[in-house]
Amino acid sequence: SPSGYLASAVVLFFIGFFGFFLNLFVIILMCRERQLWTPLNVILFNLVCSDFSVSVLGNPFTLASSIAHYWIFGPVMCVIYGFFMSLLGITSITTLTVLAFERYIMVSRPFHKQSLTCRGAGFIVIGIWAYSLALTTPPLFGWSDYVNESANISCSVNWQEQTRNTMTYIMFLFFFGLVLPVAVITFSYLNIIRTMRENTIRVGRVTKAERRVTYMIAVMIVAFLVAWTPYAILALLTQFWDPNSVTPAMGVVPALVAKSSICYNPLIYVGLNTQF
Repeated sequence: SPSGYLASAVVLFFIGFFGFFLNLFVIILMCRERQLWTPLNVILFNLVCSDFSVSVLGNPFTLASSIAHYWIFGPVMCVIYGFFMSLLGITSITTLTVLAFERYIMVSRPFHKQSLTCRGAGFIVIGIWAYSLALTTPPLFGWSDYVNESANISCSVNWQEQTRNTMTYIMFLFFFGLVLPVAVITFSYLNIIRTMRENTIRVGRVTKAERRVTYMIAVMIVAFLVAWTPYAILALLTQFWDPNSVTPAMGVVPALVAKSSICYNPLIYVGLNTQF
């Protein structure tokens, strides 16, 4: 309905506005302050850049389409948009997974000789992007495809078509893009909690600042998963149940909640980081 498109446009405007300026603020702050360039912050910077890219490369297209009541940029831009939004989304959860595992190593082995360096963190960031590309490029070469979604104002992986080609890719994407990252995150934080509880000597080794960083990353992970879980559940229901049971309104709301995740990380990062 016209009111639904208007509401979507208003929400997308605020997501784009705050997502752009909050992430830009963190980017400028980190570029100006040399002491912030720790190995951990190099990886966090990758997350901020990914969120910033969504606000620049994604929100303007969906905002304009919401105002027009349909995707106005044609099928080629739909594929490009869908690819980049999927790439940036997978990059974000993969970065959070790496951060969780890094916290696990830091807490469980605080005096490990091979500590992470900025150079090593740079290679990890390259690995994150390579992994994300491996998960999101197949639709460009015929394994599923990128199509319109969310009341025809956005584009994403084809959740609607229930063919073997599409279903196998969806299972591949969900396993390596969601199930595996969540499993690694869960493993990491369960072991962090266990290590801190069972050994008071080790607790003494982990500084208050390190514990605060561990908490900060945990909050980032929870915020990301809370934002993206409704969309993921809806996508699975659409693919493996009845795609006609999902109305446009049902599709738009989880998509908007997922897109709002770009606003949370800079607030959490600045609010809980003792370096600011």
